Amino acid sequence: MFPRQASCVAAVVVASALAGCVAASVALAPSPVTLATGTPGGAYHAVGNAICRMFNLPEEHQARPCVAVSSDGSAANIQRIERGESTFGLSQTDIAYAAFHGAGPFAGAGPDPKLRMLIAFYPEAFTVVARADSGIRDFRDLRGKRLGVETGGAGYAFTRDAILGAYGWTISDFADVLQLDPGEQRQALCSGAVDAVFFAAGHPNGVTQEVTAGCGARLVRIAGEPIGKLLATHPYYVASVIPGGMYAGNPDDVPTIATQAVLVTTSDQPDELAYAVVAAVFGHFADFRRLHPVLWASDMQDMVPAGDVMPIHPGALKYYREAGLVH
Repeated sequence: MFPRQASCVAAVVVASALAGCVAASVALAPSPVTLATGTPGGAYHAVGNAICRMFNLPEEHQARPCVAVSSDGSAANIQRIERGESTFGLSQTDIAYAAFHGAGPFAGAGPDPKLRMLIAFYPEAFTVVARADSGIRDFRDLRGKRLGVETGGAGYAFTRDAILGAYGWTISDFADVLQLDPGEQRQALCSGAVDAVFFAAGHPNGVTQEVTAGCGARLVRIAGEPIGKLLATHPYYVASVIPGGMYAGNPDDVPTIATQAVLVTTSDQPDELAYAVVAAVFGHFADFRRLHPVLWASDMQDMVPAGDVMPIHPGALKYYREAGLVH
C-alpha cells in the first residue's frame, strides 16, 4: 500500500471511531424531564420555566435536566402527560378534576385514575373588567351587554361556562360576544367596542393593569348565592379576592371565584423524581417566588395541593410530611 493510501485509510478509521464515540455519547445522554406549560408570555410559561430553573440548579445534582415546553395550556398539557410526551404539566384545577374523572372535555376519553398532583401554585381568578361608564359593578349587571371573551383553550371555556351556568345563563345571553386575544381585549374595551371583558388570570396581570390605568376600567364583583352554590358543590373552585389598590382606580377588594394552577403528573413517574421536583421548588422558595409576580404572595402551606381534586403523588406527599406541611 502506498503511503498516501495508508494515511487515507487511517483517517477513515479515526473518523469512524470518533463518530462512534459521538453516537455513543448521544445515546448515553439522559433524556430530559419535560414540563408542559402554556403560550410564551403567559403565566404558565413563566412558572414552568421557574420550576425547571430550580430543578436545574447545580446544588440539586439532578441526573436529568428539566426542560419547559410551550403548549396550548391545561387540557393540552394533561393530554401530553397521558400520551407520555411530557413528564409534568401545569393545569387549572377544574380541568385536572375533569381529566381524572372523565368529565367535560375528557368525557370521550373517560377517567384517568393515574393522574396525580404535586404542587398548587396560585389562584387563577375569573376576572371581569368593565368600562367605568357601563354601569356594570356586579356580575348580574352583565346580561345583555357587549362582551370581549378570551380566546383561551378548553380550560378557559370550561370555567367560563360553569360560572355562566351558575347564573342560569349561556354565552347567548349577551348582546354581542367577540373572541379576542389579550391585546385585542384591551383595545376593544378602551375604544368602547365592548362593555366588559372576561378572562382567567393570576394577579397582578398586564391586561388588567393596562385597562385600569389606560381607560379607567373597573373590576366587577363575582359573588352571591349562585357563586356560593358553585363553590359548595365543586371542590376545584375556590373563593378569591383581587386586592384593593392593586390596580389604578380600584381601591376596594373585589371578590371572585378561581381555580388554582397545579403541577400534574401520573403515578407512573417514580417517587424519587416527584420528590425531587417538590424539594427543588420548596428548597429554594424565596428565589422561586421572585421569578414571576403571580408567585410573590405564595405561601408554602397554601401550595400543598388539596386531595379532593385528585390524589397527591406519593413522592410529593413524602416531601410534605418530612417538611411538616402535612401530618
